[in-house]
Amino acid sequence: MSFAEDVHQAFAGVMQAHGLGLVSRLVFVVELVEDSGELQLLRGSVPADMPVWSELGLHRYAVADIEALVTASRVAGSEEDE
Repeated sequence: MSFAEDVHQAFAGVMQAHGLGLVSRLVFVVELVEDSGELQLLRGSVPADMPVWSELGLHRYAVADIEALVTASRVAGSEEDE
C-alpha cells in the first residue's frame, strides 16, 4: 500500500467517525519540517492514477472555497483569520 493510500484510509476513517460523507478522491498538501529545520511540501492524490488536471482542479476548488470564506468574513466586517 502506498503512502497516499494510507493517508486516504486514515482520512476516510476520521470522516466516518464524525458522520461525514464518503471520501471518493483525495488530494493533499502537507507542510513538513525536516530535522534540519527546512520546510518542505508533500503533495499527493488518491487514486494514484488521477490525472494531473483532475488533481489541479480539486486544489483550485479548495482555494476558491477558502477565498469565498475570506471574502464573506471581510464583507461581514470581521478581520480575524478563521
